[in-house]
Amino acid sequence: MRRRRRACCRGGGADIRLAGTRGRRVEASDNTANGKSGWKQLDTARLLLALIVVLSHANYVFLTPLGYTAALPVMEWMARYAVLGFFVLSGLVIGRSLADRRDGLVPFMVRRVGRIYPPLLVSFLLVVAIDRALHLAGISTEALPNAGPMVNSFSYDLQRAALCLATFGFRGWLSSEANAALWSLVIEMRCYVVAGLLAQTAFARTWLGKAACILALAYVLFLLADDGADSVIVISYAAFLFGLLLSLVVRRIPQTIPAVGTDISYSLYIFHSPIMLGLYFAFYQPSFPALGGALALGAGAIVAALGLSLFSARFIEPFRGRALASACERLLAAAQRQPVGGSSF
Repeated sequence: MRRRRRACCRGGGADIRLAGTRGRRVEASDNTANGKSGWKQLDTARLLLALIVVLSHANYVFLTPLGYTAALPVMEWMARYAVLGFFVLSGLVIGRSLADRRDGLVPFMVRRVGRIYPPLLVSFLLVVAIDRALHLAGISTEALPNAGPMVNSFSYDLQRAALCLATFGFRGWLSSEANAALWSLVIEMRCYVVAGLLAQTAFARTWLGKAACILALAYVLFLLADDGADSVIVISYAAFLFGLLLSLVVRRIPQTIPAVGTDISYSLYIFHSPIMLGLYFAFYQPSFPALGGALALGAGAIVAALGLSLFSARFIEPFRGRALASACERLLAAAQRQPVGGSSF
């Protein structure tokens, strides 16, 4: 009889306990959940990177329409490299999690969906709510004339976003002028699929399982080949891959910065743009404010985004994927009760 593994499949990326043979559970060596080995400080690093992106977008939305464009190239450069830093850290954390848990592709994808989708759906509700509020107030959401580099409108395509959610990023698109920051989330979702298939290829216990994963991986890479002409997307894939490879050798990280108590980096990243644009369209018509007013609006948008992100972290994200994870556990338990002899992925 083969030894059977019971996989702990609770939602949320912070839980990294492995299920041992015959139900014996051992704690993963990096102990990300309780902050040992320095991994918890990566939440702080992600928050700092998110704040760089937020400040760059605040400069673009609130200051460039007034003619203050000197800092725009530098801020855009900082935001671009902050996003690449996100991809590296994401590859590092995902690679470490896959190596430690080894509980299969389906539980991994369930955790990813549970981590990403709840706050993401809230971000779309936020976009729709702001759009409706602006229209009810009779405020135009078209790109404003004489706004310099700030050319965004408050447009979005929910049908295309729904297709993207249904295919986990492989069809449709998430970002829009109302929330342009979501472009990188699509790339990251695709990277998760590739990473999960790579791990499952390495850890599958049968040749049939390995062959199936290799075929699926080849098909996914074929789909990704359509992005080959976009250098920004290719560099983003490369940054995630670098973090993934780095996870193979990094076990401990020197403690250099304090770890935040609540991780709000993801929700801050996906919430800030529509809030900023909503305030921009509400207060930059019929005339632009003075510099002091623009700075106050920018600060207010950042505070509002931080507050909503904290609310999400406390009341939305703790429930991420629990129902899906419970269903996954039941399916895995039912599969384990079947007679041994079939292929095992």
